[in-house]
Amino acid sequence: MSFEVRERDLMGKIGVLETRSGRITTPALLPVINPTRLVVSPSLIRKMNCECIITNAMIALKRLPDEAKLKGIHEAIGFDGVVMTDSGAYQFMIYGKLDVSQEDIIRFQEEIGSDIAVILDVPSGGAKNKVEAERAVRETLSNAEKSFSQRRRNDILWVGPVQGSPYPDMVKSCAAEIGKMPFDLYAIGSVVHLMESYSFDILVDVVMAAKQNLPLEKPVHLFGAGHPMMFSLAVAMGVDMFDSAAYALYARDERYMTLHGTQNLSELKYFPCSCPVCLEYTPQELLKEPKEEREKKLATHNLYVSLSEVQAIRQAITDGRLWELLETRSRSHPSLLKGLRRLCEYSPYIARFSPSVKKRAILFFGPESIRRPEVTLHLEKLKTLPKPDEVDVLVILPEPSSRPFYRSKERKILEGSLNIPESVKKKIQFVFKSGFFGLIPEEVEDVYPLSQHLGLSDIPYAKEHITTATCSFIESHDYKLVILPIEDNQEDAKIEEACRKKGVKLVKIQLPGKMKRKWKKLGETIKEIMKSTCPG
Repeated sequence: MSFEVRERDLMGKIGVLETRSGRITTPALLPVINPTRLVVSPSLIRKMNCECIITNAMIALKRLPDEAKLKGIHEAIGFDGVVMTDSGAYQFMIYGKLDVSQEDIIRFQEEIGSDIAVILDVPSGGAKNKVEAERAVRETLSNAEKSFSQRRRNDILWVGPVQGSPYPDMVKSCAAEIGKMPFDLYAIGSVVHLMESYSFDILVDVVMAAKQNLPLEKPVHLFGAGHPMMFSLAVAMGVDMFDSAAYALYARDERYMTLHGTQNLSELKYFPCSCPVCLEYTPQELLKEPKEEREKKLATHNLYVSLSEVQAIRQAITDGRLWELLETRSRSHPSLLKGLRRLCEYSPYIARFSPSVKKRAILFFGPESIRRPEVTLHLEKLKTLPKPDEVDVLVILPEPSSRPFYRSKERKILEGSLNIPESVKKKIQFVFKSGFFGLIPEEVEDVYPLSQHLGLSDIPYAKEHITTATCSFIESHDYKLVILPIEDNQEDAKIEEACRKKGVKLVKIQLPGKMKRKWKKLGETIKEIMKSTCPG
């Protein structure tokens, strides 16, 4: 098994996975194929530039065992790309039992020539309580250990499944144990019910519990990803591959897929898409087609939408804009936004993997933006930023109108009215407020992305964000004096309390509203304060 990572953003990766039948570019969507009911032909899926599909080995074993063994699974279903086979765990969850052993299903996957194969795991998603879920985890781990002696071929990539969902603590323990076993890939299972119930916040906890305890160098698959509006969330958490049958299941119910949800075909007057199906038909024309043909056309459209979203995610990773895409998609549904907000709680961990420098400025859209990894990392670095020995005065400046601050017109006005000796100026550390990064020391403002970001400055959540960052900075450093301009006639009790606890003198300056007068008065007042502080 070879997995080469070529680009990163957040925990998402563009990589190349080598298999016996070819390469897979990740992130990758594997459309689910029912070998006995091909709604969209595998040959058409291949023409959509889809490199890989997934089908159910248990169904193949029950319905077409001889053909699959004789021809191989690729020829039997008509797909010349990479074929992954699932073991049949879903059937176990539906029917409660299987009449084949793990050794049987492993041997069958080897006989039909699967490129990627899954051991027989026991889904926890169908468990009625935590006790049953624990049993599913134990049996899955037991099967995982036995699988190494039951396998014969070494040219198949084997998947170690992680069970325990919807209980993050159980997922964590299962991932930690199965992560010690030398599987080629790992997969997170039993999450379909979380997505069907729109429990994206719990999904985040489950996936992150697994990711934090699996080997970092191995690809991770997510079983049953569903609608493409959540693909970016999965990729942001480090999911490399995911399968989905939603394109076909929605089509069966005459549901037309968009990136923001689904609509019933009968409700549409126009198709908001330019795929071949939507270019050929109007909604009214498609409704006149026979039901079977209508289902195939809808499924084809739905698959085009799903695959195009994967391409958008890959480009977002390349551009360093995966967070921006994730924020955009999270507005598709309130529960998805709830999932993003839960992901924000893992920002310190995600920051470890996201590039520190990107090709473009980062964009801020809303309150979730200030919890993105770049901001989290900056706030942590502020706590340990060295303070020069001669500095004993902290001046907190208003947010300038342009960046970098040292080139702004506000800085020129400040310098003109400050007019103090360099020896005195060395005692001052200037930091300025930032609605996005909280607080930015002047000496590091050229560090990406402190001057390389875009967004509205008059954000309603900025004041509290700035106050929290300011208090943390004061508490983490030793100053004798803090000079705080007040612009809105409100005294900030939290900053006063931080200075009191630290034993730091706080001087507040009430500033006028107009920009030029504001910065001129600020410079003149700082000069007077420094004269009294440093009379020499």
